[in-house]
Amino acid sequence: MTPKTKVMMLALVSVTLTSIAHTLVAFSLLDSRWPPGEIVIEMQLGSASGLIDGSGSWDDCGIDALDQWNRNLEGTGVSFTAVLDSTRTPASGDLVNSVTFSDDIFGTPFGEQVLSVTLASSFVMPGIDTTAETDVLFNSASRFNCYRGIRRVGPTPESSNTTDLRRVALHEFGHVLGLDHPDEDTPPQTVTAIMTAVIGDIDSLQPDDIQGAARLYGLSAPSRCFPPDSPVLSFFLCLENAYRDLLLRERTNQGFVDAEGSARWFPEWLRYVEHGCSGTEATTRVLLQIGGQGIQPVCRVVAPGAMSSPPLSEALDFLNLLDAYYRDTLRRDVSLSYIDLEGKAVWLQEYLRYRANGCNDTDALDRVLQQVRGDGVAPVCVA
Repeated sequence: MTPKTKVMMLALVSVTLTSIAHTLVAFSLLDSRWPPGEIVIEMQLGSASGLIDGSGSWDDCGIDALDQWNRNLEGTGVSFTAVLDSTRTPASGDLVNSVTFSDDIFGTPFGEQVLSVTLASSFVMPGIDTTAETDVLFNSASRFNCYRGIRRVGPTPESSNTTDLRRVALHEFGHVLGLDHPDEDTPPQTVTAIMTAVIGDIDSLQPDDIQGAARLYGLSAPSRCFPPDSPVLSFFLCLENAYRDLLLRERTNQGFVDAEGSARWFPEWLRYVEHGCSGTEATTRVLLQIGGQGIQPVCRVVAPGAMSSPPLSEALDFLNLLDAYYRDTLRRDVSLSYIDLEGKAVWLQEYLRYRANGCNDTDALDRVLQQVRGDGVAPVCVA
């Protein structure tokens, strides 16, 4: 299988990133990630003397950046391991993760003011692709040192535009993990992060960077919290009874998704939607989960707060596609329900809205049944 390759570049632009206003966590992800285990990095930056921070070599300076990432990757299932003194010639497509100085990008010139590039190759997989190789190339024509604090820019040749290799390495190793430039999204995000596309005064990982890696590799980040499957299923069964006993509905709604499937997968679809995915993207991620591809990354991490209801048409599209998947792919038998698809979409979402805003299971159930009876919309438990 031939991997696909992406190239990410870091530019030297005179900005001070610490002046950017911090907003909600809003990192940007590439479309590939490593499988669990060690990410072996062959450090081939070589020796150096007189580095400002006391590092013994360029490799030591770069390894310090790897160590900073490792301190923040605990629990993700991945970590960096550095290999020194490699005599292998760096090459694209050799399935070796090389870090080196270079005069060009494997034969292609560096662009103007480009400090470094990361070339990432990945195997195309269902859902999110699997990273196969990354090569980090530092532009040997750039003036590097290793230091902390603000960028060293001054009138003398010794201090003018001397770039800290360590912070550049932090940025590039973020690309190695699968992070992209948040300020190059459409629309661009305004965040404080080492992963922005220009170099500045930030010299360490920021919360946005760390949350991005955590989300990419499956850790939870501050976001909206949905309840586990069991109480959702209990709610759904109570809703069935309410449709039967309060609304006097007949058990005539045919479908292939049983109660357990409705309680499991509609909340998962809504979780993706509530974290920045379109209805179509959310549906794709849910079907990948059902197909055994594991929990997929969300599209954006958001702060806790009021849920924004997706259009009912999108929810109904998902439920219809889910029903077709259960019928055609899972080969499930038809089942009957008192609740129609619109009822599933509306009331599951209302239950989850109450739960996400401070209501326990009983309070959320009572508030939904109040609406089902036509007694109005009760407030959430925590504004």
